[in-house]
Parts: sequence; structure tokens; C-alpha cells
Amino acid sequence: LPVFNWTALKPNQISGTVFSELDDERVLEVSPEPPPDGAGLGFRDPGRFQGARLGFRAPSPGPAGSCSLTLLARGRFDLATLPVDFVECLMRFLPTEAEAKALRQYERERKPLEELADEDRFMLQFSKVERLPQRMAIMAFLGNFAENIQMLTPQLNAIIAASASVKSSQKLKHMLEIILALGNYMNSSKRGAVYGFKLQSLDLLLDTKSTDRKMTLLHFIALTVREKYPELATFWQELHFVEKAAAVSLENVLLDVKELGRGMELLRRECGMHESAVLRSFLGGNEGQLERLQRDARTAEDAYNTVVRYFGESPKTTPPSVFFPVFVRFIRSYKDAEQENEMRKKQEEVMREKLLAQEAKKQEKGPPMSLTPCLSQRNKWQQQELIAELRRRQAKDHRPVYEGKDGTIEDIIT
Repeated sequence: LPVFNWTALKPNQISGTVFSELDDERVLEVSPEPPPDGAGLGFRDPGRFQGARLGFRAPSPGPAGSCSLTLLARGRFDLATLPVDFVECLMRFLPTEAEAKALRQYERERKPLEELADEDRFMLQFSKVERLPQRMAIMAFLGNFAENIQMLTPQLNAIIAASASVKSSQKLKHMLEIILALGNYMNSSKRGAVYGFKLQSLDLLLDTKSTDRKMTLLHFIALTVREKYPELATFWQELHFVEKAAAVSLENVLLDVKELGRGMELLRRECGMHESAVLRSFLGGNEGQLERLQRDARTAEDAYNTVVRYFGESPKTTPPSVFFPVFVRFIRSYKDAEQENEMRKKQEEVMREKLLAQEAKKQEKGPPMSLTPCLSQRNKWQQQELIAELRRRQAKDHRPVYEGKDGTIEDIIT
């Protein structure tokens, strides 16, 4: 059969999802072996162990896992023997205090262990390992540390770089200055001047159109910038990593960094209680990485809070997934407007050349000699009218009248 290249959820991601309520074995009509007589002794919470058999299909480190549990009991944190995926799966089945107490009572009464279900016997082994939850948490931390560092570092760097570039961009500042001036001019007849605007207002530049509906205010801005402020036309080149930063959930990243800090602290305490060469080596090689990540997290948070406040927004109500996409959309729309302006200019040139060619062809035919002076004068007058019309069209295109909710604008920049 061909391979189905799906993206699998990790075992610790199943809880609480729809998959915890599914039974693939029933669909495949696989008849499981009948449970032992003791399967219903009530040591396990049936709801918590929904999908337990799925968990026990995880890669087993050895027969029944007893060898690996022994290694954990002795303080041996060997990821080669006990893979991190298996550890995360087993963490779902750690016995609660009530379950462990019931299992110990069952064993003290010398009842036959063979009557217990496989999961209950496994839980009984769990309950005999000292501080097993903490040690398994350390195993999971060790196994996932490098991947977490690799995942979190680029996200923090994107926030830092995007925040710095947006705040320091002088060209972006001048673009906003032009937009503020146009907005105040448009609203001057009905409202007083304002000193700033919400960044979401940039999305409205495409909604404000000229009276002939052929050009938006953003097209007019792009045309004005190209003609009068050409140095600002590439303002977007100063805004770095805004697209990457737009995809970052800074709140979740900061929580993940704090979680890594708690995991490292747990590891340090374990190292202080029981000497372990594996843990000591890990601390020596990775504490510096975590410290750098924590510094980057503080830098990213400070840089983002600073740039959001700089643009009149609140960091509490405006996450990066809202703040940076405004600039992404503005850059994309501005580039489109520039291209459409260029296409319109070429179309106008083609039309002008066509009209002039038609007029030249009429003049080449020539009227009768007796009528030539009169008609020549008339042709000259018609040519002047044509040129005047072309100039009026160009003036109309370059100086459109805009209609918005709060007023009108014509001849904004002269």
C-alpha cells in the first residue's frame, strides 16, 4: 500500500480533542483480545484512559517497559532507551494518588496480579518509582529542549527585527505624514484637523474613490509620491520581517519560554538531589542557550511594546498578529496601486498616439485648393481642441475629485 504522508499529533496533544473519542480499531473491525477478569476492578478512570490502547502502540523501549522504569528509578535519564515520544505518551497514564493507593492496597492483600488489566499492572509499576512524575517531566524536557529552542528563536528574532525596522523607518513616517495631510484636507469642511489616526485606517485608502470610481485614494497617493516624493516610493524596503512577525503569537512564545525556564529549574533541583552525569552535562551545554533565549524574549517584548505605543496602539489589545498585518496589507496594496498607475499611464500614451495619428491622416488627404485655407484653419483649430482635450484628460486623471464619508478633495497637492 502507498504511504499516507499525514502530519501526526503528538500523544500529549490528543487529550481533549476529537481524536480522544475515536476508536480506529472498531472501524477496521479488529477484535481486541478479551480483557482479563480483573479489567473492571475500578482502579482506573475510564474517561481518562479513553484511547489507552492507542498510547500503548507507541514505540516500546523494551518488554513491557519495566527495564526503562528501572532506569528512571535509578536516576538514569537515557533518551536512547526511553524515547521522548514514549515518555510523553506514558505521562498520560501516570496514576493519580487514589489509583496508586488502590493498587498498593490490592498488592498488600496479595491478590493475583494476573487478574489485573495490562494498564493496571503498568500503573502499579509506575506507582513504585520514586518521584516518577518529576523525572518523566525532566525526560520530556531533555528530549524537546533543542527543538523548542530552534522553534522559538526565529520567532523572537522576527519580532525584534520587525519592531525595530517599523519604528525607525523615516520613509514610513513621511508616508503617514502625507496620508494625515490628505485626510485632514478631505475632512476640513465637516470636521476639524486631527493629529493622528489608527493604523487600521490604512485599509480604508482603497475604499475612498474618485467621482468617476476609476481611482482610489491609495492610487492618488502612489501617483503623488512617484511624481513629487520619488525617494519615498520604496518605503517598504525599510520594513524588514513584518510578514514573519505577523505570524507570531508573542503571548504563546513568551509562555513557552517561561515553561522552558521552569523545566530547567526542575532539572537543577533533580541534579542537586541526585548526582547525574547526563543532567550535569546537559546543564553545562544548554544553560547558556536558555539564558540567551530568555534575554531575546525580554528584548522582543520590550521592542514590541515600544513600537505599538509609538503608533498610538495598546500592546494589551493589539497583538503582533493584528499590528504587523496592517503593514503587510498596506505594502501589498501600495505595490498593486503603483503597477495599476503604470498600466493606466501606458494606456493613455497609446490613446494619445492613436488620436494624433488619426488627425495627421486627415490632414494628409487635403481638401480642394479653393477650400484649403479655410479647412486648414479649421484643422488647426481642431488640433488645438484635441490637444486641449488631452490636457484636460491628463489634468483630470492627475487631479481627481475624491468622495468620502466626511468630505471631498480636489487638487490636494499642487
